[in-house]
Amino acid sequence: MRTYSAALRAALGLAADTVRGARREEPEHTQAAWVIGRSAGALLEAREIKAVGLTHRVNPAEAWHIDYVTADASGRTLAATGAVFRSRSTWRGTGPRPTIAFAPSTQGVATRCDPSYSCTVGLAPRLSSFDLIAAYEQPAIALMLARGANVVLTDYPRDPTDNVQLYCDHVAAAQSLIDATRAATSLSLGTDALGLWGFSQGGGAVGAWLERPEYAPELQPLAAVCGAPPAALIPMLDHVDGALPSIVILYAVAGLIAHHPRIAEELVPHLSPDGAAAIVDNAQVCAVGAALRRPWARTAAWTREGIGMAELLDALPYTAEVLERQALGQRRPLRIPLRLWASLHDDIVPYALVHTLAEQWGVPLATRRLLRLPGRTGLNHYGPYFQHLAGDVEWLLRQLGG
Repeated sequence: MRTYSAALRAALGLAADTVRGARREEPEHTQAAWVIGRSAGALLEAREIKAVGLTHRVNPAEAWHIDYVTADASGRTLAATGAVFRSRSTWRGTGPRPTIAFAPSTQGVATRCDPSYSCTVGLAPRLSSFDLIAAYEQPAIALMLARGANVVLTDYPRDPTDNVQLYCDHVAAAQSLIDATRAATSLSLGTDALGLWGFSQGGGAVGAWLERPEYAPELQPLAAVCGAPPAALIPMLDHVDGALPSIVILYAVAGLIAHHPRIAEELVPHLSPDGAAAIVDNAQVCAVGAALRRPWARTAAWTREGIGMAELLDALPYTAEVLERQALGQRRPLRIPLRLWASLHDDIVPYALVHTLAEQWGVPLATRRLLRLPGRTGLNHYGPYFQHLAGDVEWLLRQLGG
């Protein structure tokens, strides 16, 4: 069995140890590791952190970085990281102070892009090897805390061999969010009024939680906001190909290669040297930095056959089978108040994909009609999120007694 690094070394024709997994720079996170003898949801460690936007006068809250145990889609237990935020603002609703289980959107797969670290930095360039850390989910978190809700988030799990994030593995992402919520109870966060929040990559995690509530029957969410979930990976990758943020395709391929040796054997021989090198490079930078390094990239340059990555993944039998198993819409979701929304002109997650998911789930779809912005920059994806952010937070908190 070859590791992620070994598979990419072979594709690049390099000697042993020339290619590494994502470098661990700056954050002092625990290296992802398999865990034996501890149950999923166990808190391993918590340390206080100072997050941007939280002050004792304006928005009083406490924050912790957490290490905890979760499980991948095959049930194997491993260590993961996340953050817990406890509001000190007055909760003016009825019933207990709510907790929001928060699944972040894509910030990048390097460890310094993890939301539990980026929330302490905010916006920060790295010039030695150009990158940009951007904690663009922090406004949403700060708004929830200001309204008196607690928040717990996951950084998403990583394959322990090379510390590569399992990007858009919806089941593993959902379980990591669930287990972060379980771990947060050790820090006195209640779950009697539990809400779910996820946009984009995070929408996929929330969707998988709603489809698989049996993983944590003791946690009963009362409502959820699920925005622009990439319900099926291949159509989403085909849609984003050639857009400014097309590098998300590389994140997905890296996660597949890292965690599925059979996919590595099937897929890596089809990568061009440029494709293999791009995967290695982009695993070490955050989303904004990666997009600026390879803007509007066409994935045909990353395959030996000169075909798009989505077409290649769909043509590989085992890879396509794994991706089909990960797709949302194969089960009806938990029957709770749900705000599922999509942007009509989304240039990352196709509107039709979410529309189909709404039909499969049997739920209404909130269509957001922000004026189409030219250039396929991703603004048609993120713009509606921030445009409706305050309204979505208010809706969720009302369902939780606010």
